[in-house]
Amino acid sequence: MTPQRSSLAWVFGVVLLIAACTPGQLAAQFVEPPPPAAYALQDVTVVQADGSRVSGVNIIVRDGMIEAMGADVPIPGDAQILEGDSLLIYPGLIDAQGGAEYEFPAPDVERSQVKSWAPPRSVQSFMPHRRVVDHLTATGEDLDAQRKQGVIAAAVHADGRLMPGRGAVLLHRMDAETPRELVLTPELGPVMSFRGAQGVYPSQVFTVMAFIRQSFEDASREGVVIEEFNRAPQGIPTPTWDPDYAVLREALDGIQPVYFVANSAEDIRNVLTLASEYDFRPIIVGGGEAWKVADRLKENGIPVLVSLDFPDPTRWDPEEEPVEPAEVREKEELENLYANAGRLAAAGVTIALTSGGGEADILEGAKKAIEYGLDEETALAAVTTTPAGMIGFPHLTMVEQGMPANFVVTSGELFGEETSIAYTFVEGMLEKGRVQREAGSGEAPAVNMAGTWEVTIDGEMTATMTLTQEEGGELSGVFSLGEMGSGDISGTISGNDVLLTIRIEVQGQSMSVEITGTVEGDSASGDGSSDMGDFSWTAKRTGEPGEEARK
Repeated sequence: MTPQRSSLAWVFGVVLLIAACTPGQLAAQFVEPPPPAAYALQDVTVVQADGSRVSGVNIIVRDGMIEAMGADVPIPGDAQILEGDSLLIYPGLIDAQGGAEYEFPAPDVERSQVKSWAPPRSVQSFMPHRRVVDHLTATGEDLDAQRKQGVIAAAVHADGRLMPGRGAVLLHRMDAETPRELVLTPELGPVMSFRGAQGVYPSQVFTVMAFIRQSFEDASREGVVIEEFNRAPQGIPTPTWDPDYAVLREALDGIQPVYFVANSAEDIRNVLTLASEYDFRPIIVGGGEAWKVADRLKENGIPVLVSLDFPDPTRWDPEEEPVEPAEVREKEELENLYANAGRLAAAGVTIALTSGGGEADILEGAKKAIEYGLDEETALAAVTTTPAGMIGFPHLTMVEQGMPANFVVTSGELFGEETSIAYTFVEGMLEKGRVQREAGSGEAPAVNMAGTWEVTIDGEMTATMTLTQEEGGELSGVFSLGEMGSGDISGTISGNDVLLTIRIEVQGQSMSVEITGTVEGDSASGDGSSDMGDFSWTAKRTGEPGEEARK
């Protein structure tokens, strides 16, 4: 092993040593090997958010910062070199409508006692004062899937009807053990939508419009009363303070924008009408048909958070020309969604590309938008600097010496068809991306891997995996380290190439392992990566698949 290589066998050796020293207390005493003192990326190409690029750059990451960056920067002896062919560095992706686990409490009211014409605010979902941050349950570990997609920060907005609350900005810190440690901004502007309350007033779009107008009027009036009382309290009853109206006054005063969820062109026009009447600053969220009103959005300087959470075709087969009217309609609807971002950008509307609440892979969605007309320069800004500016943290996308190490390392051009995320850095901590070499190349499996295999890791330790192979090459099974722990296996085999993802549980501690390799008969070998480092592996089949494994 080289000094830069962290052996998986060594990691489990540490576990065994601790177990020998303190039997019975391993779960409490489990110690992970520390990360390297520094990371080094050698001879990479750095692409800034404006598209400018410099090749042949060395980058040193230490103590969460970009310690050094340049063509002649020496590689320190204590740095782990991150290897890969033709690696490129991009600013980390910012999701302006991301996702993280939180849970608003259910209304504490007996629904049978609610008057439909005068319901409490909790039933109406008129609660703009409510904050996602106060109900956040996610920690850094819960956001690993987003980091693997290159996302380093996200705005998480309140989800719900009418006015469900206010969102927060989260930095996807890997070591955040509590929700609080993720938070950059605890309060964003309120979320509004035309989704009416269920079974009570307001339930229809026209009543929701009336309710929003009345709410703004009431909030404004309360502000006048408070201002007059503070100026001259004689003869004026002491005013009460309403937290929901206080938030609406901030919107009316331009202190915070209103994140208005609207997809149809008609709903967006209604937002523009309300904004012109009450002079608040809307940001359109979703905006599926925003291209139809692009001229008005441009005229009023209203940005759009374009959701890339595209629905899957149910009638139209993209590989074939549609024939039936239903297929033609669906093709047109989907292609309008794909082209939405490009049309808005061409009209001069400011856009940010989003996952639509954490549901979609931003890069995959951006590639589809580019295929349908969005230029790559705008797409890059729409996943980096534009959303970073919107959430108030433009420094997050600065890849410069002396700045926090927040960037992604890719295997090729960011929007390239075969490009994958190799590494994501968040404040200097590294998250490995998806395995770069995909097994799913479309080839039929050349070998059946079903059965029991004895695996040797770095030539030092052994494990056992039992695999089942489905028709088409999908693999599943169990990976065992004996008394030390075990984990589930999922993966694919295409031709002779295998890709496996293993989630190992060792005395209550989990570790993610990804391996790729080549299979020939009853032998296999390849490379892998884990949370702790890279390794090599070999395997031999020791047990033939049973009837249940030969699927």
